[in-house]
Amino acid sequence: MYLVRSTRSPIQRALRTLTTSKPMAATIASAKDPLTGPRYEREPNVLKKKLASVVPGTVNLQVLGSGANGAPAAVYLFTDQARYLFNCGEGTQRLAHEHKTRLSRLEQIFLTQNTWASAGGLPGLTLTIQDAGVRDLGLHGPPYLGSMLQSMRRFVVLKNLQVRPIDCSEGASFEDSILKVDSLPLISSEDPTRSVINYICQLKPRAGALNLVKCVEKGVPRGPLLGELKNGKDITLPDGTVVLSADVSEPSETALSFVFLDVPSEDYLPGLLTHGKRLKQLGEEKLTEVALVVHFTPYQMASRQEYKDFVEENFTPDTHHIHLSSPLNQFSGYAAAHRIQHQLHQLAPQVFPLLGEQLPCQSQSLSLNLKKTKLNEADVEDNAIAKDAEEEEQGVVAMTNFHLRPRKGLDRTLESKLTPEEYVKETHAVPGFTELLAKYKEDYSFPNNSAHSFPKIIFLGTGSCIPNKTRNVSSILIKTAIDAFVLLDCGEGTYGQIVRLYGRDQAQQVLRQLQAIYVSHLHADHHIGLIGLLRERRQLEPKAEPLILLAPRQIEPWLDFYNRQIETIEDAYTLVGNGELLASPLAGEKVEPLGITSISTCLVRHCPNSFGISLTLAAKYKNEPVKITYSGDTMPCQDLIDLGRDSTVLIHEATMEDDLEEEAKLKTHSTVSQAIQQGRNMDARHTILTHFSQRYAKCPRLPSDEDMQRVVIAFDNMEVTLEDLQHYHKLYPALLAMYAEYTEELEQRAVKRELKQERKRKLAET
Repeated sequence: MYLVRSTRSPIQRALRTLTTSKPMAATIASAKDPLTGPRYEREPNVLKKKLASVVPGTVNLQVLGSGANGAPAAVYLFTDQARYLFNCGEGTQRLAHEHKTRLSRLEQIFLTQNTWASAGGLPGLTLTIQDAGVRDLGLHGPPYLGSMLQSMRRFVVLKNLQVRPIDCSEGASFEDSILKVDSLPLISSEDPTRSVINYICQLKPRAGALNLVKCVEKGVPRGPLLGELKNGKDITLPDGTVVLSADVSEPSETALSFVFLDVPSEDYLPGLLTHGKRLKQLGEEKLTEVALVVHFTPYQMASRQEYKDFVEENFTPDTHHIHLSSPLNQFSGYAAAHRIQHQLHQLAPQVFPLLGEQLPCQSQSLSLNLKKTKLNEADVEDNAIAKDAEEEEQGVVAMTNFHLRPRKGLDRTLESKLTPEEYVKETHAVPGFTELLAKYKEDYSFPNNSAHSFPKIIFLGTGSCIPNKTRNVSSILIKTAIDAFVLLDCGEGTYGQIVRLYGRDQAQQVLRQLQAIYVSHLHADHHIGLIGLLRERRQLEPKAEPLILLAPRQIEPWLDFYNRQIETIEDAYTLVGNGELLASPLAGEKVEPLGITSISTCLVRHCPNSFGISLTLAAKYKNEPVKITYSGDTMPCQDLIDLGRDSTVLIHEATMEDDLEEEAKLKTHSTVSQAIQQGRNMDARHTILTHFSQRYAKCPRLPSDEDMQRVVIAFDNMEVTLEDLQHYHKLYPALLAMYAEYTEELEQRAVKRELKQERKRKLAET
């Protein structure tokens, strides 16, 4: 028999008993091989098996995307040992990156629809989690998810990730040691082949704490048997006595349930009503409690009386509700984009305008403070009612949390919010920046161009490969005429970038005036945003003329599949193959409404079917036609030089810094100096550098010996006219001072690389 006198809690003592009872060899092995150690990095299934029967102590539901201002509606459920994602709209991986949401343990994704609004983030996310080490992914949802991924295989190459599509249209269930997920399929009353999946999730109840006093009374010896009892298993003692876990444990907690509802249109309402009885019974069961309902349902449907009545009848007043894609959700959650824009705005407000979503965000912050003041004046009983009303009134933003275990309910402390004063204050703390900024403003200011000025070049995405929090992937909007826009490349999240830059009303005007989209090649970071943009434009103007889609012909199978199996988009565009313009430039009445006289292409040195493009505009600059050339992704290329000869503006990729020329060559990209030289060789009046590696999140490392007078560094949400480009170089002293600490870090990395290369050279010589 052993004593139970201790300052430790019963659980701590039981865990200590378990570890002290291990054989010495096992203890040594554990010390060399902890759960976070190298063995589990090499063999991820070892940790998975070890935790398979452990009920987690922490379960949080996190709003990753609220559906506001072009952001996806996505919810992340994370526990001590597993992660689950509900819906994966376009831009999900960028929000995960911004808010440091780890995706390395994400192994189950649940989609309510197979449309782009719910699944548009899958291509980028699957590539990201593959790089994070995930090897097996369960993809639950409506039919055709597997076919969708298969049709993307040309630009989403999954070598190490096995995706298992699971069709939930027949009501499939998923269960592991943490939760059980039952699917509730809703069949369209107008088209029985169409279905939407809703989900009921029930957490496995956590066993009550082990009562060691009762264990002593039952004669349980110290050692692994205590661990068995703690995990809810019954044991048999050496003398044959059976000890039930329930007899030596405190009562188990009540199992919490949470529900995801998505009713995209009224033809799915009858299907929802058929599930009312099941949901009501769930709320009435003694062993479980519906703690939360997350509504993916669009606002137009959620505000219908039939939907409200259904919710009221089938869920108790104690159930919390989170509405995504609500007009009350005012902030997209991309705070880092606002930070850098506020900082750059100090240099040139016209070139770096504040984002259009900011004003609603600030108004919302003010209203929240007022509501809290009123809430504090209420009495205790009214307080609870007011709190629920406040939660629903306020809407939600990225990083709104709901704690299911330990049960704490709604938590707004980590919500993403804007603090403009802090962003500006950060730059003024940098030595020398304030003085350089004052001198620059004293000597010069950018001309006040009209909002209707054209041509105007607007950078929506200036990063490469995957989006990060300050640079989205490739997308450039060009205002070619007073009422016409052309888009060069359309990376993931392009539509969201337009909405956040211009605000919703002006963004709709931009979509109406968007006449053509050019896709340079079929790498995912250059065209994944295409379907989302086509959908939004088509929904805004169902009878609008199809826009011109200039793209490699190899994109057709993917677009045809989506149009045939998911939703109609074929009437939203007319495809013109880039290769067709090699010998016969597009000209005449086809492009005149765009303010363009001709469009030409050339093959460039990147992947197969990669193209550069040149646009000759009807507008003139200094009595000459305006010519804009865009490289797409490429190594230095003579054909591009020939195509862009005497360009007014060359927009050229500059993925790598100069001392990474070999890496750039290996990946068929250009360095900064190579891009600048391309501009010189074609005698371009101005060269704008873009498509920077994501290692250059703020400012790329610039060559010290280059003349930067005709060179412009692009940033997301930057818009420039030809007049602006003449003066951009005057920004560099203040710009480089503002990010001096960051650029110094880049210099130090370069020095380390050079020292490493020098050591390799010396070793090779010896």
